[in-house]
Amino acid sequence: MLNKRECRKFFHQYPKLNPRSGIMNASQVDFIVRTAVKVIDRHKTLVLWLYSRDRASRGDVRPCMAVFQVRDDFLTLAHRDDGSTVWRSASFSRLNSSWDFSSRCAFYAASDNECFHKYFKSRFESGFMPLLNLQNAIQKSRRRERQIRKEKCIISRMSCIAALPRGLKGWIHKSVMPGYFFYDYKRGGKDVPGVCSACGSEIRLSGVKQGVQKICPHCRKEIICKPRSRRSKHMYDRNTCQVIQRISDNELVIRIIKIYYSYKDSDTPEIDIYENARHFVHRDAESGQVQIESYYYTFHSGILTDWKEGERPRSSMFYEGFESEASGHLYTKNLPDALAGTPWQYCPITEYYNHFRKPLLAPRFLIVYLYHPALEHLVKTGFYSIVESLFCGYTDNCLNESQHRTHRILGIAAEDVDYLRGHDPDMTLLKIYQGYTGLKKRRELLTWQIRNDASNDVLPILQHMTPHKAMRYLDAQFGFLRFRKTKYGGQRYKTMQDLVTEYRDYLDICKKLEYDLKNSFVKYPKDLQKAHDKAAKRLKHKIDAKVKRDFAAVYKNISGQYDFEISGMKIVYPKISDDIIREGHALHHCVGSYTGRIIRGECVVLFLRQCCDLEKSFYTIEIRGNKLVQVRGMGNCVATPDVEKFIKSWKQRVLDRINIAA
Repeated sequence: MLNKRECRKFFHQYPKLNPRSGIMNASQVDFIVRTAVKVIDRHKTLVLWLYSRDRASRGDVRPCMAVFQVRDDFLTLAHRDDGSTVWRSASFSRLNSSWDFSSRCAFYAASDNECFHKYFKSRFESGFMPLLNLQNAIQKSRRRERQIRKEKCIISRMSCIAALPRGLKGWIHKSVMPGYFFYDYKRGGKDVPGVCSACGSEIRLSGVKQGVQKICPHCRKEIICKPRSRRSKHMYDRNTCQVIQRISDNELVIRIIKIYYSYKDSDTPEIDIYENARHFVHRDAESGQVQIESYYYTFHSGILTDWKEGERPRSSMFYEGFESEASGHLYTKNLPDALAGTPWQYCPITEYYNHFRKPLLAPRFLIVYLYHPALEHLVKTGFYSIVESLFCGYTDNCLNESQHRTHRILGIAAEDVDYLRGHDPDMTLLKIYQGYTGLKKRRELLTWQIRNDASNDVLPILQHMTPHKAMRYLDAQFGFLRFRKTKYGGQRYKTMQDLVTEYRDYLDICKKLEYDLKNSFVKYPKDLQKAHDKAAKRLKHKIDAKVKRDFAAVYKNISGQYDFEISGMKIVYPKISDDIIREGHALHHCVGSYTGRIIRGECVVLFLRQCCDLEKSFYTIEIRGNKLVQVRGMGNCVATPDVEKFIKSWKQRVLDRINIAA
């Protein structure tokens, strides 16, 4: 190893350069190299001083870098722009942003070249190749050493893992992978001979048809009928399963197993089962924090082991390939022993998996269990979809997990627990039902929503009527409005949810129009669509009328304050709010959106017109607090010299006087 302190001393013992040397004129050279062999800390060391040709040609003959090279190590000491120095471990070819730094360097003299090649004992290699080859070999050796150290840590980490359960392969074959009944097509499908792929037995079945499921009389496995003529030469099935094993009282490992069943020219599959990844789930006994360490397997990729630390790289950020997929079927036979004595001793992962019988992410479920105390209770009482919402990361949690009774955890009445369990609600449906607490007919209402797939906008409607009347009215309206077309030919109300949303919107509009919502004629119009459109139109007219009144009031208060005319130009006030919109359209700028600001008193917009054509848009002026903010013309262009002269006079004679008076 190089001694940095000793090397630094030789950095300042650099050889001199002649600023008038011919190499100073070589534009293809960026750095000039001087060499010497020194004994540094009892090591024979090659020192390369690198000078910037550009600086040297201007008289600065100090080196900007020095490379120290021995047989098994190298370092570079470089000057920063602020005059300080820094040690760099980059190879000679990577000392600059240039792709190949060495191609931009040249020896100062023949003696430097000779000293360089004498150190490497190289006669046939040109340029800096001996140095580059040695540094590449050193870096390769360093990478190998680092990889070996990492792999030794991985081997140590894996040493505590026990063998896979003995019954795993049989469970995969029986419960995870599909079985087939391969047969030669026979018209009628009575007493058809074939082979069961699950057990390899020759059997006869009746009622055989492509895709029909049967039971093998030998192994009792459910098999799918498939004629050999439709079996592809590349037919295969693949799946993922997970095995949870105990490491210690606070740590588990989830082992990801990949399975391939391929049917080439045989009725029985070629089976390939291998371990793909491992996830260590550790819970800190003091802080309670949970951590996951992940490892993945890559064939023939390591020196001591083929296991790598981290998540398996995906083929695409948008697509999770089969090899990187972590969710899978769960092997449950060993779980009572594996979880005993750990924080997951009472984790209901077995019951949850057996209910859905579909792939899950075991590491995530184990973590969610520790952060949700009510999860075990919810699984045991049959609320699986609520647990699935928690498992899938539902953030709007409406559970009271400090409680121990089912109805208190769910935030509903005790008599509603059995009813709600029958619908197996998810978290969204539970939150809706929580809003119905105390309502009569709440069960009928939820059943109606589930049947009509209308989960939104119902609660605001119930502020004005009972659930029974709301359901009766909406059913009656949907009976004929579902056939109503838009002007473009499409359905206006494809689903009941569309009608519910429109009804809520109609009631909101009526409230804004100050209609009497206790009046049944208003609350239950005969034709909801026509009543909604008519009310929406009236609301728009009401809003537009208010805007026009407020806009006119603003300009009535400032009438005459900003009047000015000179040099054929004049200040003009907008009469109505539509004048602002037309101004923006005419001059192609955004003043049309300023109406609200004007009404709120945030600004005043004035028009600059030419006296010869007062109706034609010319320039727009914005004022805030009697101070000029901007003057914009066509396409937001700035003022011309003539306009600037007018604005300067107007500002001095009008705006400044208003500010002084204020």
